[in-house]
Amino acid sequence: MAPAALDNDSVADRLEEVADLLSTQTANPFRVRAWREAAQTVRALDRDLADLVAAEGRDGLEALPGIGESLASAIEELVTSGRLALLDRLRGEVAPEDLFTRVPGIGEELASRIHEALGVETLEELELAAHD
Repeated sequence: MAPAALDNDSVADRLEEVADLLSTQTANPFRVRAWREAAQTVRALDRDLADLVAAEGRDGLEALPGIGESLASAIEELVTSGRLALLDRLRGEVAPEDLFTRVPGIGEELASRIHEALGVETLEELELAAHD
């Protein structure tokens, strides 16, 4: 069953939540502002994000004001899956490496290599990578 598509306001809410969480962790103010501005851009759209992604893909998102490659990727992830791995991680305040060390047989060094080499952020992504 496909995930329920998030409407523009729901996507914007999640982008703002990322900005709020980054702000509480004293992240770079420019990065925080970029997430907030992306939320404003999404909220102001007169077109449904799901339709935009279906018609134009990530390029269509990057054409929006203030939306670069990484924000476009995050928005696409939210629109297509209803989730955002970065937000899940920020909510839990757990680094991926710390999360992976909870898996039997994975120590700190291997967890670090998994995260860096494979770009794996979540246990779900780790499971998929293991199956691949």
